[in-house]
Amino acid sequence: MSTAPEPSVPAVAPSTALADVRFRQAKYVIKRPWISFFNRTFRVYGEDGALVLFVQHPIFKLRGEWQIFADEAKSESLVKVKAQQVIALNFMYDLTDLRTGDIIGSVRTKGLRSIVRDTIEILNPAGEVIGHLIEKGASILRRFFPWLTSKHDIEVGGEIVATVRQKFRFFIKEFHVDQTQVVFGDDLDPRLILTCALLAVVNESQRESS
Repeated sequence: MSTAPEPSVPAVAPSTALADVRFRQAKYVIKRPWISFFNRTFRVYGEDGALVLFVQHPIFKLRGEWQIFADEAKSESLVKVKAQQVIALNFMYDLTDLRTGDIIGSVRTKGLRSIVRDTIEILNPAGEVIGHLIEKGASILRRFFPWLTSKHDIEVGGEIVATVRQKFRFFIKEFHVDQTQVVFGDDLDPRLILTCALLAVVNESQRESS
């Protein structure tokens, strides 16, 4: 007697599942060397101290563009961050899932305001502003004394959902990301929050070399 075939269940790509884990951890440590020549290198470590993400930011690229990789060998590209403009006061950066080509969201800098304090709008894929990345503390002093540690808050819906705090270390730059307060869902992609934290760190390094 023949039986009807069981309905097939769509398989979830292992890389997708791993990416969810990589971006959903409650706390991270981002480290980069003090001295960089052609690329700024950022290593992202998870709660267990293992490397979970790797970023190499080109120094001499005309248009702002960089990628988030799954490992230091750059065997898998996860997210691309690319500026829409080459020259602008308010830059818009699109965040793209490199496995699907889908837009994760965008961030928009506030040019004049960011001269004295980082102020960045966070937008969902529909282009709606859902939050902000805001620099805290003695931001003006840090423009003149880059060895002073930086502080950033990520706000969504008027609430602080994540923080980025630099820790003073010799010979290395170290930043601690805490996103224990964030609630991820259909309206908030975890990749968007951690990429915003990385953008804060990238901005710090660009100011040091300018």
